[in-house]
Amino acid sequence: MERPAEKNNRGRRDGRGGLGRSARPGGKKDFAPRQAWKNPGGRPFPERRPRPKRAAPSGSEDLCWGRNPVLTLLQNRPELCRKVFLLAGAQDEFRDTVTCLCADRRIPLDLTERDELERLTGGAVHQGVAARVAPIPPADLDDVVDALDPQAPALVVLLDHCQDPHNLGAVIRTAEVAGAACVVCQNDRSATVNGTVVKTSAGAAFRLPVARVINVGRTVERLKHKGFWVVGLDHRTDETVWSSALPERLALVVGSEGDGISALTAKNCDKLVSFPMAGRTGSLNAGVAAALGMFEWVRLYGCGARAPE
Repeated sequence: MERPAEKNNRGRRDGRGGLGRSARPGGKKDFAPRQAWKNPGGRPFPERRPRPKRAAPSGSEDLCWGRNPVLTLLQNRPELCRKVFLLAGAQDEFRDTVTCLCADRRIPLDLTERDELERLTGGAVHQGVAARVAPIPPADLDDVVDALDPQAPALVVLLDHCQDPHNLGAVIRTAEVAGAACVVCQNDRSATVNGTVVKTSAGAAFRLPVARVINVGRTVERLKHKGFWVVGLDHRTDETVWSSALPERLALVVGSEGDGISALTAKNCDKLVSFPMAGRTGSLNAGVAAALGMFEWVRLYGCGARAPE
C-alpha cells in the first residue's frame, strides 16, 4: 500500500499537507482509507493469542458519588457495585428508583445520615448518594477494535500521560457522547479510573470501554496495522485541524496538560495538528482540546458506532 509522502515535523509544515490529495472542494487534502498492514514479504501479522480476562483485584474498592454516576453504575455495571449509601429521609423518585434497583440486584443499601455521607465522600458534592465500587476491569483494546466494522468510521482516543483525573473524566464523557469506540490510557504516569473520574464523566466511565496499555508507541503502531490513521493534537505545529479533513478511522492522540505529546509519540503520529489561537495563554486544556478534535470528526462523519456490548 502506498504510504503518505511525508508527515509534518513538529513546529513546521511541509506545504503539502502530507497525506494525499482528495477531490474535496477548495483543494483540501484528505486521508486515503488505510488497510491492514502486512509484514515485509507479504506475510500477515501473526494471529493474536486469546488472553484470559483480567479479574479486578478482590481486596480493593473505590467510592463513586452523585446521582448520575450511581444510577449509571446500578443500571449498566451492577456487578461492580458492593454497597449503596443513600441519604436517610430523602423522599423522591430517585430514592425509589435506587431502592428498587438495589433490591432487584441484591445490592446492600444503607440509609445514611448526611454527616456520614460527607465523611465518606470527603466533602464532595454527593447529591445524597454514594456507592462502593470494585475496580473497573480495563478493556482489551484489540478486542474492542476487532469488533468494529472495518468499513465504517471509527474513533479511538489515546491519552499520552494524562495525569489529571478531571481531564480523564472529561475526555471519557465527551468520547462516550461522540460515539468513540474506546479511550486508551497508559499504565504508568496516568490517572486511574477512580471516583473523581467517574463523577467528572457523569457515569460514562461505566459505559465506555477504557483500555490501559504499557507502551503508547507500540499501541500507535498496532492501531495503524488495524487500519487507523493516527493524528496527534500539538499546539506547536502550524498545521491546523481544518487544513485537511480528519480520517474516517481516526486514532486521536492527546497529550498531558503540561508537556503535551511526548517527542517519541509525536514522531510516530501520521500527522500533528493544532487549533488556531489568538490569545496569549498558549495552549488549551487537554480535555477541551480533545473535545474539539472529537467533534470535528463528528462534524465530518456523524457520531461513531461502538462495538456491540
